[in-house]
Amino acid sequence: MQMDILPGVFARRDPADPAPVLFEIPRSGTEYPCDFRSIATLTDLQRSVSSHVEAAYAGVVGAGATWLYAFFPNAYIDANRHELDIDPDSLDGTWPEPLQPSPKTKTGVGLIPTVCAGTKPIYDAKPTVAEIRHRLDHYYWPYHNEVARLLKDFRDAHGAAWHLSCHSMTSLIASGPDAGQHRSDFDLGDRNGTTCDTALTDLVAETLNGFGYRVTRNTYFIGAESVRKHGDPAKGIHSLQIEMNRSLYMDDATRIRRPDFPQVQAHLATLAERVVGFARDRAAARG
Repeated sequence: MQMDILPGVFARRDPADPAPVLFEIPRSGTEYPCDFRSIATLTDLQRSVSSHVEAAYAGVVGAGATWLYAFFPNAYIDANRHELDIDPDSLDGTWPEPLQPSPKTKTGVGLIPTVCAGTKPIYDAKPTVAEIRHRLDHYYWPYHNEVARLLKDFRDAHGAAWHLSCHSMTSLIASGPDAGQHRSDFDLGDRNGTTCDTALTDLVAETLNGFGYRVTRNTYFIGAESVRKHGDPAKGIHSLQIEMNRSLYMDDATRIRRPDFPQVQAHLATLAERVVGFARDRAAARG
């Protein structure tokens, strides 16, 4: 296994014989850059992190897939949001092009989150345009450029690339008419069938169901920027978001891994083996 690191931005682990499969973890980083000035406590900031997901998927490399992990936390800049998903009212200054804030951005969870742990403010002063440009240029784009490069190289070499964007979700629905109800064990997001071949979604669902997990599709999260930006089935790049219920592997209050964490790791390694086998078969069929 080869490991490559861009300090502060990402770590990549490459298998000895890579299949055209990428598992990437964009929202589990815990290395806060020195220019991040926040009034929030570390405990509150960490509540927005998909904790331990990078470790949960550590076994994918042994299965033949490439593993990519963003070091920086989404409280600093969220790699799973569009680069223009910014609330203009949250800026100190004027952005030089039209912004595209989503409804979630108005609640404080856009590209540059302004709240954590639900309602706790992250800043006591608005970030400047220059500060956000720095985060985009030195963290967000280097990470996404690496995702794009890997997928293009896989597609060029094998005729297709298979991309799994890996996240975790809280066990309970926080708001809306279903607030307080338990989520499924895994929710698969392919933006309603537009970012990958449905055969990939079917394979992942069937594999996880086989372990006894309850799996839903496009129910809580249809897939955000990582799959929207990179998924292009018509050009041979297939992207699927996987949301894993945190209660499967950790205590959501203490962030401590549960005793059955190794079993979840083993199941995800087996999932990677199935996806790698699927990708190799598809590549072989193309000749």
